[in-house]
Amino acid sequence: MGQATKNKLVLTSKIASDTLDYMGKKILHLKVAFVIVFAALSPTALGLFIHLTPILSILAAIVCAILSAIFLIWILKPLGKFSESVRAFSDGNLNHRIDIRSGDEFEDMGNSFNTLADKLSKTINQTANDRDIAISEKNRFDEILSSVIDGIIALDFNKNIIFLNKSAQNLTGYSNTEVYGKPVNQLIHFFSDTEDILPKTYCQGNFNQGVKLIGKDGKQTKINLIATQVGGPVQTNLNCILILHDLSQEEELEQMKLDFVSMASHELKTPLTSIIGYLSVFLEENKSQLPKDGSDLLDKAFIAAQQLQTLIQNLLNVNKIEREQLSVSPESVDYLPILLKAIEDLKNQAAQKNISLNLTSPTQTLPKVMADPIRLGEVVTNLVSNAINYTNPGGRVEVSTAISPAEVKTTVSDTGVGIPPEAIPHLFGKFFRVSNQLQKASKGTGLGLYITKSIIEKLHGKIWVESEVGKGSSFFYTLPIAPQNSSFQNEDKFVAQAIQAGTLNY
Repeated sequence: MGQATKNKLVLTSKIASDTLDYMGKKILHLKVAFVIVFAALSPTALGLFIHLTPILSILAAIVCAILSAIFLIWILKPLGKFSESVRAFSDGNLNHRIDIRSGDEFEDMGNSFNTLADKLSKTINQTANDRDIAISEKNRFDEILSSVIDGIIALDFNKNIIFLNKSAQNLTGYSNTEVYGKPVNQLIHFFSDTEDILPKTYCQGNFNQGVKLIGKDGKQTKINLIATQVGGPVQTNLNCILILHDLSQEEELEQMKLDFVSMASHELKTPLTSIIGYLSVFLEENKSQLPKDGSDLLDKAFIAAQQLQTLIQNLLNVNKIEREQLSVSPESVDYLPILLKAIEDLKNQAAQKNISLNLTSPTQTLPKVMADPIRLGEVVTNLVSNAINYTNPGGRVEVSTAISPAEVKTTVSDTGVGIPPEAIPHLFGKFFRVSNQLQKASKGTGLGLYITKSIIEKLHGKIWVESEVGKGSSFFYTLPIAPQNSSFQNEDKFVAQAIQAGTLNY
């Protein structure tokens, strides 16, 4: 039991005992007054019935005084015991009890005092048990918080630190004793880029953001900060909980993964390029001399090698995107030939599924666009190839364009299986694939749309999708129109603006 709790209980018992003591003294005063009156009036009352000589009157007064003194001592004895017990109880001896057997009001008061003491003792014992349970729960809760990997910081209503778990101490460099009761913004700082995020920002409602933590002696760590307001009563003095998720190890692992993918892809690309080259030359020179079965097998091997080459190239592109190293070389280019070539290259793939693939002739001459012709070809090929893959035999894929004053919008639509609404927000994510019964047979890595979106954004364009399950999908993207009097100066100006906007990397 805490000293504060014990002091409160002792104070309560002292007030009760003082009340009993006060009542006892009042009764004592009445009894003493009665004894004095008895001693004074007894000789006079006796003289009314018996004729007393002066000597006998004096002797009667002395006898009455002696009897009164004996009676007064008898009255004061239980009061002394009561006062002594009250003092002992008030001094903290809560097990002390009064033993008065006078048969009068003092005995009743003593019994009342003992009843009060018993109740207080039970209350104290219960309080001690509750305290032990609370301490046990607190210790267990502290162990749980200490075992949590994420850092946890608790703030009071004045934004002072009242708790740090072990992980938070490791991240900030501070111990609990160093920061307890001190303002969090004086010791721990959170930065979003170069902006210092203050407690009034992250402790107002729910906050979830990647930030840089600066702790003791300038220690810096990249974390994800989650802050939540606590809606408890003011008495708890708990206002805000901060959760610090360390991102440094995740970034290190991500970097290792990117390095591995880059190394493996480059190592695979070199021999695969040789295989494709040798197969291409061999088929071109000897296809007419080979039997049909052998020629078909070599064709399938050649197609499989090309698919593997595309996969490796996609992995390398993703690696470059993650490192912000995917380069584009925008220039003023004719857009229509790029569309025609991509559709021509995919005619056979569409024909194998009996799918109609068409380019809707533009109503007016397409202007030149600012784009990287190679990257733009990848975009068109990815979108049209996806449309063919997700369209059932007998369906239709159409490519069309629309011109506005500043940009050209391209639409790749199909009559395929469509995309569920819940999948659309994640469609352009890395390695994301829509999974439903109609698309289980579809093959792919989920990288094509991720790469496509990155290329379009680097070319200062936008890309989005509209779809309805069972009726098909339409992918839209825009490209900026090149200045009519395109020159190296204008082109350089476009490139400079793109680099400044962070969309180009060389």
